[in-house]
Amino acid sequence: MENSLNFLGKREGFNVALRHFKGVTSMIKQFESKINISDILNTRIEDKKIEPYQVSPIVNALLVDKYKYFCSSLNLKKGFTKPLNIISKIVTTWSAFDISIAYYHPQLGMILINPKNEESWQSIDGLRENELVVLYIGNFNQPFDSKVADKCSQELAKLLNSEITDSNMKFSTESVPVTPKHTKEKPTATVTLKPAEEVAPVSKSTGGKKKMSPQYGVTVTNELFHNGNVEAWKRIIRSYEAKYTEMKVLIFYEGEQIHDINTLFKWGKVKHGTNIYICLLGAEFSDISKLRRYLAQGASSRFEDFLKGDPTKDMALF
Repeated sequence: MENSLNFLGKREGFNVALRHFKGVTSMIKQFESKINISDILNTRIEDKKIEPYQVSPIVNALLVDKYKYFCSSLNLKKGFTKPLNIISKIVTTWSAFDISIAYYHPQLGMILINPKNEESWQSIDGLRENELVVLYIGNFNQPFDSKVADKCSQELAKLLNSEITDSNMKFSTESVPVTPKHTKEKPTATVTLKPAEEVAPVSKSTGGKKKMSPQYGVTVTNELFHNGNVEAWKRIIRSYEAKYTEMKVLIFYEGEQIHDINTLFKWGKVKHGTNIYICLLGAEFSDISKLRRYLAQGASSRFEDFLKGDPTKDMALF
């Protein structure tokens, strides 16, 4: 414990902690007015009032520790291949519960989603097999039946795995009576967090500071995608990311992300007519058409145009 508090010994660390605590307490009034925590946090990220690394501890402090939400985790077996707004249309009818989903995206990290808000799904491009998902189910600051919440989580897990849910399961306020359990507990010291300020209602969020663009196919028109094409792509992407420092260009081939573009350089691996896919990771997308045009040329026999000059310097293509 002593070592974990060392950062509070400096002004910078103390101020970071203080801002975090004030931010958390200011969210309580919004949350207890029945605004989903995912919408609150994603809006604050977009407004640069909090950083993405704060999301996980805030969710744990509020949903898990303070409001005792039912939690369950799973690795997706199949993923969800249909339009994600289908999930919203189903889950919106489950009015007895407030639901948040933490989806651990391979590129974006932890993404918090309000499944009842269709716009909240726009920050991800799909739910993939084997990815980690954590479900939080409760009823804001109101009592709820944890056994029914467990059943709700099971049905939601089926839905996320593209399985057929039980149509007889009803999770509306009319069909789920509130049956809080009253158990005798030893009195314990509790810390009550009070709202620090009045906060205006939050608007629906698109789901986080960063998002992914759709995947764009670039067709290899050279005889093979050889070392010269690889070097051309590296210089094009380096120039793009130098211009747009908050952006990241991701490369996909045969359904898998390519972390090292040099692995595409194997004679005969990527042939003429094959598609290599790219997508952008960031807050705002710019010059997509120009990037695709340059990459298409870099995948052609005219790749040498991008190999001129000092290879260590930015070509300033954008």
